[in-house]
Amino acid sequence: MGVFTSESEHVSPVSAAKLFKAIVLDATNVFPKALPNFIKSAETIEGDGGPGTIKKLTLVEGLGFVKHHVDALDTENYVYNYSVIEGSALSEALEKISYEYKIVGTPDGGSIVKSTSRYYTKGDEKLAEEFVKAGKERSAGFTKAIEDFIQANPHYN
Repeated sequence: MGVFTSESEHVSPVSAAKLFKAIVLDATNVFPKALPNFIKSAETIEGDGGPGTIKKLTLVEGLGFVKHHVDALDTENYVYNYSVIEGSALSEALEKISYEYKIVGTPDGGSIVKSTSRYYTKGDEKLAEEFVKAGKERSAGFTKAIEDFIQANPHYN
C-alpha cells in the first residue's frame, strides 16, 4: 500500500465555530442545502456523530454515493478526521482516503481551514498528480459553498 499526502489551507471570512458547526456537526442538514447541484442528501447511518460514526452522502443523479467513517472529533479545537471508506470517490486504485480538517480562528473573526488528505492506494498503485490536484480543488469549492450558505443565511449559527 502506498500513501500519498496533500495539504492545503483556505482563508475564510466565516468564524471557526460557525464553519465547524456547518461542516461537521450539522452536515446532514447543511450539505444538501449548500451543495444542491452535488449532494442530494446526507444522513448518519450509524453512530452518534462521534468517532465510529458512519455518514452517507447520496450524490445527485449519476454520481453515486460516498460513505464516511468518523475517525476523530475534537469540538473544542475544531479538528475533524474522517475517512472515505466506500463509494464513487474511490477509484479502482484507492483503498481509502483520509482527511484531517483543523479550523483555526483569525483575529478578524474569520478562520483558516487547514486540511490534510491522505490517499491510500491498493498494492503499489500510483496516483496521478491530476487526481490529487482535482481533490484539492473540490475541497476548496466545497468549503466555499458552505461559506456562501452561511453568509446567505445570517440566522444560521
